Amino acid sequence: MKKIRMVIGITLLLLVGACSIVPSAESEFYMLSSSPLPHRSLDLSSELVVVGPITMADYLKRASIVTPVSGHKYEVSKLDQWAGNLENEFQMALLKNLSALDEQRAYVRYPSFLATQSKYNLRVDVLRFDAALKGEVRLEASWAWIDKKKQLHAGGNFSKTLQAGSDIETVVTAQSELLQQFSQQVLNAL
Repeated sequence: MKKIRMVIGITLLLLVGACSIVPSAESEFYMLSSSPLPHRSLDLSSELVVVGPITMADYLKRASIVTPVSGHKYEVSKLDQWAGNLENEFQMALLKNLSALDEQRAYVRYPSFLATQSKYNLRVDVLRFDAALKGEVRLEASWAWIDKKKQLHAGGNFSKTLQAGSDIETVVTAQSELLQQFSQQVLNAL
């Protein structure tokens, strides 16, 4: 009986030891890509534009990448994560895209001490920003340009999809392309 217990104990120790030797899967981190920020000095005579606030749908306020499984079911990845806060990353990519597309205006991030001097403020509510693997990437957002008198200058909705690849990296690339298209649409309205 003692020998059986000892054999079971040794076997369990070997199993536990073997489990600790096998490497566990590691997280992968992703960032949205954007146009490079143009290198130039702030022209004090140019129109100042504040980008933000940007608000994200609650299901996107997490580090893990979220993918839809069906119309009502979403999967939160355990390993695929955003490298930073998605709301902030979206705002920074939008700011860089707008700065690259429009060199006539100066774009700054909200909140900013320059916000009180801005001619326009771009506000965005991101309602959907996800993609099913081997499916379509989707960006849905409501946006508004508010002038310095707090009046609505222009606004609208953006709703587009693109085909995504079969891995998370191609999904994030497609999401970045949608953000570029969104940047162009809101700039055209200004």
